[in-house]
Amino acid sequence: MKKGFFQYIGDSFKILFNNRILLFAGLMEVLLMGAMLIITFGGAVGGPRQGMFSVIFFVVVMGLIASFMLAGKINMAKKVYDEDEEEPTEIGDYFEGMKLFGLKIFGGSLFLMVCILLVFIPLLYLIARIGSLFLGIVLVIGLFFVMIFLTLWDTILVVDDIDVASAFGDSISFVKGNFWVVLGLTIFTGLITTGDVLDPGGMIGDGQEAGLGSSLDLSVLYQWIVNTFGRAGWIISGALLTVLSVIATMIFVDLYMDRRNRYGSFS
Repeated sequence: MKKGFFQYIGDSFKILFNNRILLFAGLMEVLLMGAMLIITFGGAVGGPRQGMFSVIFFVVVMGLIASFMLAGKINMAKKVYDEDEEEPTEIGDYFEGMKLFGLKIFGGSLFLMVCILLVFIPLLYLIARIGSLFLGIVLVIGLFFVMIFLTLWDTILVVDDIDVASAFGDSISFVKGNFWVVLGLTIFTGLITTGDVLDPGGMIGDGQEAGLGSSLDLSVLYQWIVNTFGRAGWIISGALLTVLSVIATMIFVDLYMDRRNRYGSFS
């Protein structure tokens, strides 16, 4: 029987409880976010005296680091869900994933970002000059759906150990056959993660939250926590994000590996 939306979420929490070593990946992301907050709020980046080159360099470096971290996290989750894997998941699997897939994820994310900027920004500027709200809405919706079809490219790249171009194509094929559950899980993971520099596709709205964006915008969940609890809200958010950032990755690894193994490649 095919697993549904809520079952993927529930199973991820159960599996994480039995494989708490995965929280190491979430902790690393929270530490990176903390460093970003300190650097940004401290005025080291983005201040009035900082040049554009410094900001771009900082964003690229953070994106590179975050891409390696996402590669490690996906690799750990992959090992947990691999039925043929006999050895328990270890922290070493995190660093193995970074070594094998970090540059690939960064390169793919950078390529996507450049493509979106080269196509989306000029079109948006043209539509703004025309003054058509309808065309603007169509463009934004179109971009959203493009990114939905590319949501699983990084997951597939690591799970199947393939090149970036093949991962893009396989993501599109997989989402075609599983659109509604992918859409639902993408919205869910967008709500439980931050949508900041921990998104290698952050600037272009990738579903798996984790990089190249330089903003520190929080999702509705974390913004509410910070606004409600003040300084303590940052501690609460950090603890929650440690868990939920891992859950967000596990859900997509489970979805892909489960449906690929049960029903063929992309049914």
